[in-house]
Amino acid sequence: MGTSVQKRDPVSYATVLIKETQFSAQEIAELSGLDIYKVTALKLKSRKNSAHQ
Repeated sequence: MGTSVQKRDPVSYATVLIKETQFSAQEIAELSGLDIYKVTALKLKSRKNSAHQ
């Protein structure tokens, strides 16, 4: 395996999933490797930021 795989930052990956998908917090937590509480906080922050735009 000579190809290096670039690992994505879990927080930025979860943020992209929140913005671009309808996945549940549980699904995003499983995909990103973050815990459910961190994903929930990111979802709430995302909602707050989108409401002010």
